[in-house]
Amino acid sequence: MNPLGFPAIPILLGLAMSAANCAADQPTDEPPNFVPWPKQAVFQPGQMPLAGARIVAGSPTLLPLENLLAKEIEAAIHLESKVVDGGPGKPGDMVLALDAGLTGETYRLSVDSMARASGASYGAVAMASVNLLQAIRGEGSAAVLPQMRLDDSPDKAYRGLMIDVARQYHSIDNLKQIVELCRLYKIRYLQLHLTDDQGFMFPSKAFPKAHAQVQNGGKPYTLEELSGLVAYADVRNVTIVPEFDIPGHSAALNRSDPDFWMIRGTKPYEHHASINFARDEVIAACTTIIDEMCQVFKSTPFFHIGGDEADYVFADQNAQFQATFKRLGLGDKAQHELYRRFLTLMDAAVKKNGKRTIVWEGFGHEPDSKFPIPKDVIVMVYENRFYQPDDLIKDGYTIINASWTPLYVLRNLTEYTQKIFDWNIEKFAAFTKDFSATPWRQLPASDRLSGSQVCSWEQPQAVELGNLRWPLAAMAERVWNPQAGKSWPDFQHRLAATDALLERLVHTVHWQCDGLASVEERMFEHSLTLTMSAAVPGTIRFTLDGKAPTADSPAYSSALTIDQQTFVRSGLFDASGKMLGSLTEDHFRKTGK
Repeated sequence: MNPLGFPAIPILLGLAMSAANCAADQPTDEPPNFVPWPKQAVFQPGQMPLAGARIVAGSPTLLPLENLLAKEIEAAIHLESKVVDGGPGKPGDMVLALDAGLTGETYRLSVDSMARASGASYGAVAMASVNLLQAIRGEGSAAVLPQMRLDDSPDKAYRGLMIDVARQYHSIDNLKQIVELCRLYKIRYLQLHLTDDQGFMFPSKAFPKAHAQVQNGGKPYTLEELSGLVAYADVRNVTIVPEFDIPGHSAALNRSDPDFWMIRGTKPYEHHASINFARDEVIAACTTIIDEMCQVFKSTPFFHIGGDEADYVFADQNAQFQATFKRLGLGDKAQHELYRRFLTLMDAAVKKNGKRTIVWEGFGHEPDSKFPIPKDVIVMVYENRFYQPDDLIKDGYTIINASWTPLYVLRNLTEYTQKIFDWNIEKFAAFTKDFSATPWRQLPASDRLSGSQVCSWEQPQAVELGNLRWPLAAMAERVWNPQAGKSWPDFQHRLAATDALLERLVHTVHWQCDGLASVEERMFEHSLTLTMSAAVPGTIRFTLDGKAPTADSPAYSSALTIDQQTFVRSGLFDASGKMLGSLTEDHFRKTGK
């Protein structure tokens, strides 16, 4: 079982234990365990000792990265590195530098008597620093870097992960762990599904009632929390992409003010999850919320407006829809045309904020529509039903492969990792329960296919990192350098090492949950046994009342027996009482309660 109580891949788990315990004994002539595998790599005999090494930032722009790398090295191998502001560097140093001769995300890492990570931008240098971190062998004063040269760049620019924070609450600490995961595997974009039927997690000042009735087990984020998360991610070259899912998946808005948001007066039912997108005031309100979100998520070039699965079948009965049909010269049942119009208006609101719109594949190929969807809108293809990916490309759209199979991580299925490794970015498929019988749609290579995204829907935060850490690495491997020609056993070996590194970087307290009747709902019948451990030295402290643990909280010494509804939170503390990294937390419930 893995620390979250799920079946694990036995080979990978065994390799991870070996990598974590025997890093110092790794053969020096074996190539570093890079994930994803770089485009060009030349390895040479020899090593650069890290004892006494300095980290030198060749530009003030790189100072945040310099400090981050020093913290990561200390966490990974228990070696402190002196940081130096400026200077050319000397033998034994790790130098971070901007290089105007490189472009885009291309970077270079060379190690001989000195290590030098360079790129045209902060982000490119940040990716070079990931390889530097992954290449370190040994621990403490015995740590070394193998001599090598990497010249690398990704095949696809959009490498994404989506987390559903609207249906299942995720703390900011948990999201920071996910950011660390993204950094380690060069996942450039982290999409937050901030709004859905269960919760409106963005704290709108203009519409405060929108987030007053969250039903996902948590509270809406504060503006300060979200701004802090954006800053945390930016330093790590991970850009947060907000999603405001409209006009469907909006029951939280309808709940907050039914008379304002809902499509009223329809039979046999009123559309509980679709807002009244025929009403000018609702359109203006959505535009205002987009403006508010863009002020918080300043660093992203993208904004996701959802657009999927909107239910408006009876909307034509609504008086405001009928009035808008008439005003625009449409037919009596033109709600789909108004849906397309709504998407174009939201795209205009996004463009006004200097960003580019992303939308789920929800509209179709309708060349005669009065409201054409602009061709610079990026379409995330997920269900392969409304608008086929090859048709989207043919019609001039840029697309992202978010194909349900195999890129939707729903609960824990251990076969996801290998299935993603065996997949390629030009392959699309709808939902299937049987991978072996999947009917694939294979596209030719195209520059309009800009990347791919793993989507994690409806997962409790307690299982999020455990469920994603291997599948996301596999997607990174396949999208970054699909021509690498590496085998599945080879990938498993490398992933074991990087997964052990992740353990050290997140400093999380790991849980083994025995006795869960429902893993997804975190429910037990009589009692469960909770065992805690940590990959790095420190004291585990915990609480059972939902409060955050402190240096004065009880210290964990033996397995806990949980026999009633309990909100457990734990953290790892050093000798000075400082908490290392993020909290591990979960709400356990007894069946029938």
